[in-house]
Amino acid sequence: MTSEENTLQTAVAALQAAQEAVHAARRGLTAAIVNAYRAGEPVARIAERTGKSVIEIRNLLAATQTSRRG
Repeated sequence: MTSEENTLQTAVAALQAAQEAVHAARRGLTAAIVNAYRAGEPVARIAERTGKSVIEIRNLLAATQTSRRG
């Protein structure tokens, strides 16, 4: 195996690890948003705290079928 092939394999492995980390971080953020909403925090405040738009937060909550009653 050449040095160039090793470099490419290393880069692919690094990208896969980074993608897994991003997915885990998104799952964690989603859980935190759902928990904050269920605890009574307004959507606008959650959006402000996360740097996301109100629409993004509402869409996430709808996608997770979250309500304060849950």
